[in-house]
Amino acid sequence: MKPLATDRYEIRFTANAATRDKLKVAQDLLRHVVPSGDVAAIFDRALSELIEAHSRRKMAVVRRPAKARAVAAGARRMVDDSRDVAAEVKRAVWLRDRGRCAFIGASGHRCSERGFLEYHHVVPYAVGGKATIANIQLRCRAHNGYEADVFFGTDRGNRAAAGVAECSENYAVSWGFSPVPERPPRQHCAARPPRTG
Repeated sequence: MKPLATDRYEIRFTANAATRDKLKVAQDLLRHVVPSGDVAAIFDRALSELIEAHSRRKMAVVRRPAKARAVAAGARRMVDDSRDVAAEVKRAVWLRDRGRCAFIGASGHRCSERGFLEYHHVVPYAVGGKATIANIQLRCRAHNGYEADVFFGTDRGNRAAAGVAECSENYAVSWGFSPVPERPPRQHCAARPPRTG
């Protein structure tokens, strides 16, 4: 990308024949909207639609969010105990964390990663952590994995097979938690520093 003016850029890339053919089809399909077939206008429309589609899937962003439905008590318990993160929680967490990993290292530096983001249970689901706005944060894949290793150990598969009751009790005691902890102190990444760029 090469800046030409305050809001103008020259963007160049090499594409294969299949991509060129797709571009020609897009130009033909959009003649009624972009009569000139301007490549910049077509790419802008394509990127807007791509971002919208992935925002729906990843962040549960929709034009008009549905209102939360009333749920029977038994079904509500199943929803509350679910590991899945509800759409309204995803939207709120993504906005609060500004689409960026929320891990803060020992130096106080926040990870700047915006790619490969995952929804992280601050208090792990395995020990009773709920998928609530207060307990869910964005983590890049490296820091999500790091915090799982810190909590469960690198042999977490074996521990999971042995059960989590003892782990849950030890976790609460070691962090000084009440039975329903609000949020544990942060663990810092010494072995795996935050990625930048």
